[in-house]
Amino acid sequence: MPVYDFACTCGTRFELMVPSWSSPAPDCPACGEPTRRRPPSPAVHGRAAPPPSMSSAPQSWEGLNSGDRDTITHWRRTVEARQEFESRNPEHHEHRDAIAAHEGRFERKPLTYKELAARASTGKDAGQAAAEASRDRSTGGTSEA
Repeated sequence: MPVYDFACTCGTRFELMVPSWSSPAPDCPACGEPTRRRPPSPAVHGRAAPPPSMSSAPQSWEGLNSGDRDTITHWRRTVEARQEFESRNPEHHEHRDAIAAHEGRFERKPLTYKELAARASTGKDAGQAAAEASRDRSTGGTSEA
């Protein structure tokens, strides 16, 4: 039996299982007056989900299918949708650090300026710090900051 929505002139609204659409409307449980069938509520299909996180976006030229125009357009729109979502829902804001290097050895784990500055703080040489980070990435080292 389907569930239908009913409303009364007294303001009472309720749902009731009735045999079919052609069944007579029941009396109001609050005042006993005849009721009328309300239009059905729109059904909700699927679930709302936030756009993919920024960390799921490609980090390199190869990740963008070597610069394929459709892939770039897709990811540009995806990133814009995520930025709009984060502006409306700040609790979902994903912290992102500026990237210093993202290709070659840094493709899977980009070198951030924060890590580069931490590595260069002792030797004061960013080039040497980047080379050290590159060596660590190739050997799977753990001396990253």
